[in-house]
Amino acid sequence: MTIEEFREYLINDVNSEAVSKNQHPTDTFIENITDILVNDFSMLSDLEQCYFEFNKGTKSFKNMKVDAAYLELSTNTLNLMIADYNEGPMTIITNEYIMSKAQLMLNFFENILKGYFRNTEIAANYTQLAFDVLRNLGSIKKVHIFIASTNIIGERVKKTINLPIYSYQGKACNVEVDIIDIIKIYNVKSEGFDKDDIEISTIDFGEKGIPCIKADINDNIYEAYLAVVPGGFLADIYDKYGPRLLESNVRSFLNVRGAVNKGIRGTILNERGRFFAYNNGISTTAKEIELSKDGHYIVKFKDLQIINGGQTTASLASARIKDNVDLSHIYVQMKLTIVKEVDEGFIRNISKFANSQNKVTSADLNSNHPFFNRVEDFSRKIFVPSADGKTYQELWFFERARGQYEQPMMKMTKAKRDEYQRIRPKDKKFTKTDLAKYLNSADLRPYDVSWGSEVNAEKFQSILEEKWKKDDTIYNESFYKEVIAKAIIFNSIEKIISDQLWYKENKAYRPQLVTYTFAKFVYEINKENMVINYKQIWDRQVIPEAFVKDIVKLAKQAFDNMYDENRQNSNISSYCKTKTCWDNLLRYTYQLSEETEKLLITKEDKQILDISAKKDQKFDNNINIEMQIFAKGVIYWKDLKQKGEQQGILTYNEIQLLDFACNYCSGFNLNITTKQAGAIWFIREKLEKNGVVV
Repeated sequence: MTIEEFREYLINDVNSEAVSKNQHPTDTFIENITDILVNDFSMLSDLEQCYFEFNKGTKSFKNMKVDAAYLELSTNTLNLMIADYNEGPMTIITNEYIMSKAQLMLNFFENILKGYFRNTEIAANYTQLAFDVLRNLGSIKKVHIFIASTNIIGERVKKTINLPIYSYQGKACNVEVDIIDIIKIYNVKSEGFDKDDIEISTIDFGEKGIPCIKADINDNIYEAYLAVVPGGFLADIYDKYGPRLLESNVRSFLNVRGAVNKGIRGTILNERGRFFAYNNGISTTAKEIELSKDGHYIVKFKDLQIINGGQTTASLASARIKDNVDLSHIYVQMKLTIVKEVDEGFIRNISKFANSQNKVTSADLNSNHPFFNRVEDFSRKIFVPSADGKTYQELWFFERARGQYEQPMMKMTKAKRDEYQRIRPKDKKFTKTDLAKYLNSADLRPYDVSWGSEVNAEKFQSILEEKWKKDDTIYNESFYKEVIAKAIIFNSIEKIISDQLWYKENKAYRPQLVTYTFAKFVYEINKENMVINYKQIWDRQVIPEAFVKDIVKLAKQAFDNMYDENRQNSNISSYCKTKTCWDNLLRYTYQLSEETEKLLITKEDKQILDISAKKDQKFDNNINIEMQIFAKGVIYWKDLKQKGEQQGILTYNEIQLLDFACNYCSGFNLNITTKQAGAIWFIREKLEKNGVVV
């Protein structure tokens, strides 16, 4: 696909999605760019739409504009974005254009400091942002400006755009500018995309090198080093690279718990000379390092990632900015693993075990859980019932890994691409974070969903793992169809809310309004001891018309609750993240319409359907385990048995069962019972938990 073809495809895709969501195309474009910035480039943790424009500049307040923003205290950064969604012919982005847009966003920041937003609507999201900035001004060190565009950067545009330090009445901030043009968007969507590795030279941060000792480990996959890192160096690289240094699980961990640990901060402020003794240190990985000539110092890192110790690093950076602390006498121990070969399982295990002492569960670290594999499998083979007179059937497409949906299209002809999208329309694509959003809303956890996609996904997966361990058969074909029905309800609520006058007058907090409305709808149904007939929604692929009237009224309750002047937290976004917000919404009384009640089913009817679906899934699981045992092969089971015996983990019966697995794979035993297969698979999981990996 050429860049011109891709641009046409992108614009058509954005416009189509905007129609399906009942929103402006620019808003849809911003959502797409936010996803890229967070998940592909790791430049920030989130962006929230926050449109504001003032073009009647005065001596007191300059012209300003912003389309989206996010105050990221974990990185001491105010992120601002303007979206240039041009549907017409592609034009060239010039230096002059970039500087004019950057200046509008800097003016927005300056006008906040001057008090412009003291007179704007108190509940508006831009006013809330302004108040947040003023409250946390001492912690803000950088203003990161983004310009997203469907146009193309001109050849004369400098690769690096440097703006001077912004200063106003003694407040100084670094300014960073990033342009996301159509070329960058195209590259992200192409197969084989890999974001640029961070290359850190210690000399650039005032250090001749980081003293280290190499561990004498004879392993072809990795090397290991122990090092002592100056606290100032850690703070410096964190200030410069922020979220790009942190794996996604660590970013989520910081977001949900806040950047600064009080205990760590107390040590920095009061006993910095003992920081090394009191702190557990950090664990990191890198693709490569460069050593000094004598081999005693690390002088360069390639793709350094902090996998444990995000709070330590963020707290050092924050204390230097907010508390003006001298970090020159603080040192942090660091374990560094150089991964020689790309092995996602190995890297994931490093993260898992490095975080084992913290409240970061294995669910936080593993996006390849069998649950997601099962949902992916369902989504590739379960076709939607034909509707609207269509002569073909469609699929809901679960994108378990990034790029699964769009990358195949990049190589297709237009005819094949049209056929691909006809069967797998974009409005029926959903991701891991979408899945978490649908299910946590339906499970009455809107306050979790309000934390944003990344954090909510981690919260969801923690709950999921516990349920999976108890009984994975609940995640069956019937469950999958329910997921799709919940997606249909969620997406319908988005459209309904977007069409309400009270929303159009504010156009803010739609994600929070949707999840709270969905949860309140389910709550009111549960109160009647009834359940939504998800099967009927799956069969029809739309919600019943009767639901719409109730959803409109419940959405207004959610709106009134969020905007209640007596709410405990003045910041609406923060308020929605609390269970208090949910509890307050439940105080609003509501009676479902008779039309809706007639469409519901009893919990007993639902239970009968669930029992039948679980039996079918249990049968499928047993067949699947037998196939996986055979697929592992004789050598695998022999090696597993040998390692288990060497470590004294296996019982006599378990050794016999692993011998049976070897014979089964080699064809000596042609039959294997369900009980035997289950026992063999249990032994494998037991050995993995004890660190035995083949």
